[in-house]
Amino acid sequence: MSTRLLPRITPLLPRRRPNPNHPPVTPALAAALARVLAARATDPTWPRSLAALLPLPLSDARLAAAVSSLADPDLALALISWSQSHHHHDAPTTPLAHSALLRLLARARRFDAAEAALQSIGPFATPTRASLGELAAAYADAGMDGKAAETCARARELYGALPEARHSNRLLRLLVERRRWEDARKLYDEMLAEEGSADNYSTCVMVRGMCLEGRVGEGIKLIEARWGAGCIPHVVFYNVLIDGYCWRGDIGRALLLLGDMDIKGFLPTVVTYSVLINWLGRKGDLEKIRSLLGEMRVRRLCPNVQIYNTVADSLCKCQSASQAMSVLKQMFASGCDLDIVTFNTLMSAFCREGNVRQAVKLLREAIRRELEPNQFSYTPLIHGFCIRGEVMVASDLLVEMMGRGHTPDVVTFGALIHGLVVAGQVSEALIVQEKMAERQVMPDANIYNVLISGLCKKRMLPAAKNLVVEMIEQNVHPDKFVYTTLIDGFIRSENLGDARKIFEFMEEKGVFPDVVGYNAMIKGYCKFGMMNEAILCMSSMRRAGCIPDEFTYTTLIDGYAKQGNISAALRFTCDMIKRRCSPNVVTYSSLICGYCKIGDTDNAENLFANMQSEGLFPNVVHYTILIGGLFKKDKVFQAAEYFERMLLNHCSPNDVTLYYLVNGLTNCMPSIMNSKYSKTHKKSALVDVFKGLISDGLDPSISAYNAIIFSLCSHNMLEKALDLKEKMANKGYSPDPVTFLSLLYGFCSVRKPRDWRSVLPNKFQQVELEIICRHGTLFNQHVDESVSCEVSKVLQLYVEEFQSIQQPEVFASS
Repeated sequence: MSTRLLPRITPLLPRRRPNPNHPPVTPALAAALARVLAARATDPTWPRSLAALLPLPLSDARLAAAVSSLADPDLALALISWSQSHHHHDAPTTPLAHSALLRLLARARRFDAAEAALQSIGPFATPTRASLGELAAAYADAGMDGKAAETCARARELYGALPEARHSNRLLRLLVERRRWEDARKLYDEMLAEEGSADNYSTCVMVRGMCLEGRVGEGIKLIEARWGAGCIPHVVFYNVLIDGYCWRGDIGRALLLLGDMDIKGFLPTVVTYSVLINWLGRKGDLEKIRSLLGEMRVRRLCPNVQIYNTVADSLCKCQSASQAMSVLKQMFASGCDLDIVTFNTLMSAFCREGNVRQAVKLLREAIRRELEPNQFSYTPLIHGFCIRGEVMVASDLLVEMMGRGHTPDVVTFGALIHGLVVAGQVSEALIVQEKMAERQVMPDANIYNVLISGLCKKRMLPAAKNLVVEMIEQNVHPDKFVYTTLIDGFIRSENLGDARKIFEFMEEKGVFPDVVGYNAMIKGYCKFGMMNEAILCMSSMRRAGCIPDEFTYTTLIDGYAKQGNISAALRFTCDMIKRRCSPNVVTYSSLICGYCKIGDTDNAENLFANMQSEGLFPNVVHYTILIGGLFKKDKVFQAAEYFERMLLNHCSPNDVTLYYLVNGLTNCMPSIMNSKYSKTHKKSALVDVFKGLISDGLDPSISAYNAIIFSLCSHNMLEKALDLKEKMANKGYSPDPVTFLSLLYGFCSVRKPRDWRSVLPNKFQQVELEIICRHGTLFNQHVDESVSCEVSKVLQLYVEEFQSIQQPEVFASS
């Protein structure tokens, strides 16, 4: 037999022989005693009935056994009182009975009555060590470390020893949990000094505490010092140490300790692997988790529900909820008892991914398996359906949750309110807040923040201000986020005065703005052209210890640029770079806009080029500003060239771009008609098509739209071209044959030539067909040969169909 197991084998204790003078209290007798004592308020003969059950002489031991047999401390108190009045017992002569009562009161946490019972024993008798131990343990379990320590001290005073280890350990565990290391170490040392007062669990508690503090090395030394000195080596110690290493983030050392267990002959348990997999799951190390699960299979250890839940949670966070479903299937196959946490994890993940329907299926499956859903089951679903705008479904789920006995708390209501605000239903969210008040569930700061943010976005600023007042009245202190949201809302609503009042009010309340708060105020001053105030606000920001960021500088640069003060804008750009704050795309758009505003398009183009050399990619705003500025300076070819570059870079024009293009082409029509390409200008489809259409006597505005539509189509932006065709019609410009020809090139460019019938009318007049064929030659110069061939085939087919329709009409007329 292994010598490692020998110390764990203990001799059998001799069986106690029953004392004939003190027969045991049988379950039947205990039940009879309970019935008689419970009926004492209605049965006047209960004392005689009790005397019949417990005849004289009634010894202390017999009374103690009767007291211990009762589960209800009130019945035990009545029994003690009856004994004293009917058998002439007093407290000093019944220490065992009073000790039994003390244990009952301790287990029921009736501490006032326990103290009274302790006092009633008096100075001439003593409570048993076991009863004091149970009282100390009960105090510790209730978190009353001071009273637990007093009771332990009383046991040492009466018996020269602390209570048994199983009782003292409860106080030791509480001291460790509360990080009272000196008191814990003192108690542990006292337990070690007394034979039998410390056991494996005592040492394990101390080691666990050291590991929580990251002092795993000290924990190992303590175990080594205790092994062979009343402390038996056990796998639990390894589990605690492994958890300790993981707790401080040293999973590598924890895995080495797992290997060390094998060397020393300790077999890892499911708990060992559960600890490791839990921490690996937090780090998202799925590969190592799979390796450990493989080890478990080799050792024929079946993962428990906690391990499966960890794996499912990791897959949800690192991959997807769909892949995490494989864990659920494994649990079904292995026969593992699922819990609601498994389903909650998957439901929450599906809701985050927007797949609320699958989450509902999981909820129904959990209920079918007789698992009880809780608030964590319903809250993500309520939130998910609200975000989708399905408020009625969310409401039904809330009602279902309440029907299952789960009262909505601030988290559930918060999810419902957040979902409604995200869906734009702020008024409905306010109604939910009122329902919260009716149920006496007070909103927290997060709920107020969400509501105020939603109201500000809807420009419902008076209501937002009222909520801030309500917050203060409810003693929920608004934070920086709330005030900053309000300031930004007022500025967006052109109300700088109220924004300033809120800014000053928050400082009066001791809430000091951060960078975001100062930036919001600076943005307001710049928006209203109050640049001096903006600079003063920036100075205050620095004095408050907030460092201006790229948003601060960009806001000021934009403010000066809009005023045409380009020198001030450049000065702040230089200051921005000196302070190692790199200009961003917004900074460049502000400067380009500033140069275009004063008509300096050359420097605007230089900035555009410099921006790209810095690794920043122009967006629709940069292209639009330049195109508009160049058209104003009558630089048509340069404007057309930037439009061409914009499309080549797959940057889709917005409504402002299209406005500048249509107006630019029509306003610059005389110079376009009289101009010729220079060596520096590339051929432009936009200019060529517009010029060709005007030369043919077509309407300038319609021709401008058609030139843009063709340019979009030639760059495979068919959807944008179709959208522009609709906008063109809405503005009163009817699409003409050239519009349809342009779109036909678009369909052929994206290899959908068969879809041309969706845009071409069933019938063109002969003159219109001639216009289409005439301009097709011009369009072919700006597309690939394959596209022009495809367009020719479609047009040929259309002409043939047109002629076949015309011939019957001719014969009919003749």
